[in-house]
Amino acid sequence: MLIALLLGATTINYIDRQVLSVLAPTLRDEFSLSNSQYAAILNAFMVTYAVSFPLMGVLLDRLGVGRGLSLAVGWWSLAGMATALSAGPVSMGFFRSLLAVGEAGAWPGFAKSVSIWAPARWRTFAMGVCNSGSSMGAMLAPPLVVFVSKLYGWRGAFVVTGALGLVWVVLFQWFRRSHPQMALEDRGGPARTVADDRLGWRRLIRYRKTWAIFVCRFLADPIWYFYVFWIPEFLARERGLDLTAIGAVAWIPFLVADVSNFTTGYLALRLERAGWGVNRTRKALMLLGAVGSPIGVAAAYTTSLFWTVTFISVAIFLWMSWSVTVHTLAADCFPSQAVGSVYGLGGMGSTLGSVISTWLVGRTLDLTHSYTPVFLGLGLLMPAAFVIGATLLGRIEPVTLDGGSPGRISAAQDPAG
Repeated sequence: MLIALLLGATTINYIDRQVLSVLAPTLRDEFSLSNSQYAAILNAFMVTYAVSFPLMGVLLDRLGVGRGLSLAVGWWSLAGMATALSAGPVSMGFFRSLLAVGEAGAWPGFAKSVSIWAPARWRTFAMGVCNSGSSMGAMLAPPLVVFVSKLYGWRGAFVVTGALGLVWVVLFQWFRRSHPQMALEDRGGPARTVADDRLGWRRLIRYRKTWAIFVCRFLADPIWYFYVFWIPEFLARERGLDLTAIGAVAWIPFLVADVSNFTTGYLALRLERAGWGVNRTRKALMLLGAVGSPIGVAAAYTTSLFWTVTFISVAIFLWMSWSVTVHTLAADCFPSQAVGSVYGLGGMGSTLGSVISTWLVGRTLDLTHSYTPVFLGLGLLMPAAFVIGATLLGRIEPVTLDGGSPGRISAAQDPAG
């Protein structure tokens, strides 16, 4: 039930995040937005997201998943609904910034939950289920948003999708009240000590494994955000699709991404049952994604809608295989009470990289009026992420702890060294 609720939270997270990109052709026409202005609105979200991610990670480590995640979902739901009040690019950027503050709590929340409740060999599978909310939300958003906008206009689409999160908060609080033992486990269990609370950023950033997670997400995650934020625009400008047609096909790559979440989790479980260690399993899946994901570049060179969607879908499948694996690294390498903070730092890397890439995409399109250099540049990112990330990671294993205590990281050693 908990995993199902977390899946619901990440699904709603991406529905609310995706509303803007699905409605981008409509909003750009209404407010006369250039590519650079549209990119600036996206970056208002991304910059705030980058700052909020590590802060929400620390908040979840201190408040626990129950209270911290409820606060985050409630915040972003109200901010999503408030976007309906936008009167132009500045106000829309402001409301997207408010949305980002709450949305930054979703992924640290489910990563921390998995680290607390899931056995080690099940982590990739559980992470894959929770992470599938990103692709499920991105898949559901186009038809849902198009349907609601045709009934109530684009402002109504923001209100209806934002309200979904408030319903989730009610269900999650009911679940927590039905399972009072969650409160103790949420805060780290009875063995938690005062020393456990000292796992702050200054100590965590001394570890190469922390920086490996940061770099893997800084370099590779811009690919996902390009597909999420720009594909409706790409289909409209380059393939001539109207809003209804976008709603009919834009969900397909994200359905494939959803399949990848479950497939990758199941494959990791089977490999570990067959005797593969965590280190070998994680790196093999990361290598698979890094080598195959550049196939998405071919989408820029075909004029066929079928092959455009096919190439993008295959690229997203392989990127998601990489992503699910990278999402497990914080729980693989660090004790549970530090997972939220490490994951938050990784999320900051993800959003900083995506801010830079989003700005570059907007500028490149305004200067060249072509998506080809954009696809070519993005195709180089995952191979680079694998080479640098694998070098920093060293062997994937828990960090060295003082005296065998599960809550104290040795400041004197870098276990990846």
